[in-house]
Amino acid sequence: MTANTGRSLATHEKRNFNFGSWIILFLTIGLFVFLSLTRKNFLTYNNIHSILYEVSFSFFAAVGFTLLIIMGELDLSVGSLFGLGGALLGLFIFNHRLSVEAAIPLAMAIAAVIGLAAGFLITAFKLNSMMVTIGVMMAVKGYNWIQIQKFGGRQIPRAQWGFITQEVLGVKWTILAMVAVAVLFELFLARSRHLKQLYCIGNNFSTTILYGLNANLVKILCFSASAALSAFGGALMTCRLKHPHVTVGANLEIGIITAAVIGGASIFGGRGSMVRTMLGVFFVFLLQNGMTSYNINTYVQQIILGSILILAIHLDVRINGKRT
Repeated sequence: MTANTGRSLATHEKRNFNFGSWIILFLTIGLFVFLSLTRKNFLTYNNIHSILYEVSFSFFAAVGFTLLIIMGELDLSVGSLFGLGGALLGLFIFNHRLSVEAAIPLAMAIAAVIGLAAGFLITAFKLNSMMVTIGVMMAVKGYNWIQIQKFGGRQIPRAQWGFITQEVLGVKWTILAMVAVAVLFELFLARSRHLKQLYCIGNNFSTTILYGLNANLVKILCFSASAALSAFGGALMTCRLKHPHVTVGANLEIGIITAAVIGGASIFGGRGSMVRTMLGVFFVFLLQNGMTSYNINTYVQQIILGSILILAIHLDVRINGKRT
């Protein structure tokens, strides 16, 4: 029996399950060891802590994305909504003189409404989630550019961003929050009756409706949560940068979908793990850090990351596509 779906696995499925469960761990360990042996300053506390610090912001956007991909949906607007969190944070602090404690929840609420609307369109009119969220991505990205240009590079006051640098026992609090969220969601996905339903929706949407589960409502709420969490991560990243910037969230959706798929999630739905997604995001950032240390051109880095995404999806189709 699987912890995720409650159904028995055939012999060939067990092999596939094990591969999908552990490949990201092997890849991450292998890359970590390689960089430790070949780069002089890689294996230092400051460098590893810095990578994890960067990962922690993007991971919040990956949380909602993972819930959606488990149900067989894709949210390609996470990057622009990540940037929206920063744009709205600047708007509320600069123009409306709100405190960061009020600005971040308000930005999350606005993003949640956008996600709610996208989820409603997808479920009510049976639209393709990838196409709808691409539309949301383009619209929100345009707004971000317009809004951030108005700020003219203004800096957020230290009193508003100082909280982002707080540490617990020498570790940034966002790193601890990332690990805690990943572990809690992993436990809930495995043991909570409500979250285990996500796997059922991903495996067989029609059957869940027959059993009385309001699968459409679940999807709408997850799209809303994905948008809110993306804006939360973007607002935190903006506080770290100390000013809103148009590059916040740029191409983030590519890194997150790569992280989720190489972390064992399937674009066909029914599979996914929050801890393995976290490892996937760490692997992507670790790879980018390594390529930068080797002075690999930024555009070449994009080619490599894109190739990894294509390979991951190819493997997903070969391994999991047969059961659709």
